[in-house]
Amino acid sequence: MVRFREYILKGISFICSLSATVMLFTQVNTNAYAGNDMYIYNATLNPAQQMVYNQVYENIIAFNEGIFRLNTPLSHADLYVTMNALYNDHPELFWVNTSYKYGFNSHNLVVQLKLNYCIKKSSFASATLAFNQAIDNIVNQAVAYPTELERERIVHDMICDLSTYNSINSSHQSAYSALVEGNSVCAGYSRAFQIACQRLGITCYYVTGIANGEEHAWNIVKIGGNYYNVDVTGDDTINETLNTHSYQYFNVSDNDIAHNHTRSDLSAMLPVCNSF
Repeated sequence: MVRFREYILKGISFICSLSATVMLFTQVNTNAYAGNDMYIYNATLNPAQQMVYNQVYENIIAFNEGIFRLNTPLSHADLYVTMNALYNDHPELFWVNTSYKYGFNSHNLVVQLKLNYCIKKSSFASATLAFNQAIDNIVNQAVAYPTELERERIVHDMICDLSTYNSINSSHQSAYSALVEGNSVCAGYSRAFQIACQRLGITCYYVTGIANGEEHAWNIVKIGGNYYNVDVTGDDTINETLNTHSYQYFNVSDNDIAHNHTRSDLSAMLPVCNSF
């Protein structure tokens, strides 16, 4: 007998329609996760986890709303790590929620999964158009500047200008909430920053952990061959208080933010950010 349980990943949310999804992601190579610098979390997984990671990704792309059987059963803990890795690697999957249901057998292994989506399929076309327009607007303004650092700063500033820290939207932890809806929380800010940097060819990772005693998300970027922390949410909180652009958490080392930022176990495997 298979029993079902619901799990909600804190720190994420997303959006699509089957036919439109295929058009949007035809250039994605689903066999190249570990070989691509963008998908660093996948590279930390074991082969069984990677198989499920790929399978879940493909079901998200297909907008599968039904229950599907995992190709490889996983423990509850392994599924948790796998789902986190998938969502951390893919900010573009803005249509799928981070809550999901899973079925497990008498051996306590997860054998079935059911994904949860933020919007109806009928809303996907308009949502995708708005999402891509928002990203294109940022990218088109950023590419006018000659260096990676200048482009990164434009992305940082524009996301701060676009969004206000607020959890009123149902998709408040997605990149869509920050880029289109204008209200988001740390996960939305960080995913928006991640995908905009990626579109500019800047290596950018999503980081989870604890900040000031609460669950938090921020980014790591690679600029000029060096890795830095960027907490867009932290800077925008200051922006909204002082009505100016803050760079207190822009391109800082691990030591610079160690007093109030601690990475999660999964994000602890990301590159070290040193002072230069």
